[in-house]
Amino acid sequence: MAQVDEHIAQVKKNLNFLNNISQIPESLDWQVTVCFYSALHLINAHLASNGLQYRKHADVDNAINPFNKIKLCALPQEVYTAYSSLYKLSRRSRYLVDLKDNNINSNQGCLIYEKHLGRALKHLDTILIHFAGKFNLELKVFERSLPLEVQKHRFTYFKNVTGKNTVVQP
Repeated sequence: MAQVDEHIAQVKKNLNFLNNISQIPESLDWQVTVCFYSALHLINAHLASNGLQYRKHADVDNAINPFNKIKLCALPQEVYTAYSSLYKLSRRSRYLVDLKDNNINSNQGCLIYEKHLGRALKHLDTILIHFAGKFNLELKVFERSLPLEVQKHRFTYFKNVTGKNTVVQP
């Protein structure tokens, strides 16, 4: 079973990779995917800190869902919603499907656009804020060009800088 510190190390590695690939315009799908896996490792660190480990996303969801009657490791509603939304965005990114679309016979793939990356960064920021306090994390602030849709959002870990993608210390 992976330990909390191993999950945290993977989060930091993923965030650095996210910053590096942000310089590649064609990488929106990968950036969304990396956002999700960064969040997943924070969730797994949370579970590991409570002596739990799951291999299936459904089991993780059941453990962290604040709406379940049995609350194993329930997260605050805002954090759980951010994680669930990020999971759906990553599924769209990886499989070109929209989980809000109930038409399973649709022949049209659902691509990732800048607005989806913006949402993914916003959700990841919410999750990072929550777990930075819990695990006393020292995380970098990433300067990057943010999609217009989310520039009004007050980020903690992502700072909008047009045309610049460098890492700075907070």
